[in-house]
Amino acid sequence: MAYTYRIATLGINGTSSLTRIRMLEYFLKRHEIDLMSLQEVTHANIHMVSQYTAHMNIRTEGRGTAILAKEGLILTNTQRIPSGRGIAATLHGIRIVNIYAPSGSEKRREMEAFYNGEVATLLPTASTEMVEAGDFNCVLSTADCTGQGNYSKALARLIRGLDLRDAWDATTRTVFTHYTTKGASRIKRIYINDHLRRTKQGAEAVAAAFTDHMAIILRLSIDIPCVISGKGCWLMNVTYLNEPHFQNKIR
Repeated sequence: MAYTYRIATLGINGTSSLTRIRMLEYFLKRHEIDLMSLQEVTHANIHMVSQYTAHMNIRTEGRGTAILAKEGLILTNTQRIPSGRGIAATLHGIRIVNIYAPSGSEKRREMEAFYNGEVATLLPTASTEMVEAGDFNCVLSTADCTGQGNYSKALARLIRGLDLRDAWDATTRTVFTHYTTKGASRIKRIYINDHLRRTKQGAEAVAAAFTDHMAIILRLSIDIPCVISGKGCWLMNVTYLNEPHFQNKIR
């Protein structure tokens, strides 16, 4: 039996405070997210998000990536890029890849090397269903930005080679995911293979109050046992006891 799963991607700008963790928790529950691909993760406090298991990769560059899986969803074969810019895992035969590419035109060569080399270590070794989500920090279409976009030939080759498709419906009005004083762009995207694309129930861009990025939420109808949990009883997260801010409030 097929169930509708919600897979999202979002850049969190170093969410680490208890307040921001609570805001992230509210966002996940409000939108019933099953899997969340996070970028720009700077602190292990992401482990404190209740009812989700955090798989993290914060390494040499200080900003990393993470995948949050709702309790009951078991991820296997987890792999990480040493720089922290990517993490991947498998869910019931579906490869989930989360990447955070180098940004800025001055890092164009670094970005191309990232797509040509580092990303390959996260990819499946055999043909399988695949979801590739994240902050690509570039575009593959002029419709995905205002002004001059940062185009990546290496990413275009990678997407073609993996036979992936943009989950965003091309016939739908473009919604940008990041705005600056210089313009706007859709650098947050989710790519899926053709079989998964046929199971797509919809995709939407949603604002999150704790970050300057828009989240992309993809709904897929797939044959994975549904994780159902009731409201239950409130329990305090005991990791708060180690937080200086919490300790000061108690005092």
